[in-house]
Amino acid sequence: MDELENFDPALFGLWAERSVYGDGVPMEDAALADEVRGVLLETKSAEGAASPAEELRRLLNEMTVEMRDQFATFRRMRASAEKALTDGDEAAQKLARADVKAATDGMSLIVRTLEKVDGLQRQLARDREMEAERAADEGGYEEAVREVERLIEERAQALFKKQCLAAGIDPGEPGGEKRNQPEPSDTG
Repeated sequence: MDELENFDPALFGLWAERSVYGDGVPMEDAALADEVRGVLLETKSAEGAASPAEELRRLLNEMTVEMRDQFATFRRMRASAEKALTDGDEAAQKLARADVKAATDGMSLIVRTLEKVDGLQRQLARDREMEAERAADEGGYEEAVREVERLIEERAQALFKKQCLAAGIDPGEPGGEKRNQPEPSDTG
């Protein structure tokens, strides 16, 4: 038994635009969920708006699907050729050996290509994460400074009101209740 017998091309799946963790949101109405999955959306009008990275992700996903189908075809071809190795004359067996070799070579090439595609998809995912972090960091600092300043102002106002009330002063009135009293003079 060779390594291609145990290889499962389904391991190389489609990559979502964003990482998804865990299962999707469970739907209570199973019939509705099945119906929604069957709806095809028209996406041609939105394709022009896709970024080059998104177009590459889609292309890699399409390649993955196609290569999985080709892998299954080569696997069937090799199985039928292996059967012919035992059930035929010498000429048929020679042709069957060539078919087995060609199918095995094709399957090996597909496995290597799927590994390369997977590597590219992983790199795209890393690049998207780094870009999202960079974008968050750019505006994040200034926003954080504004938020801290707002919190300081809010806390200062609360402390001012508390001290005014403790001193018997109306914090909303300029000068409070002592505003009509004459100020002490410096010439005393």
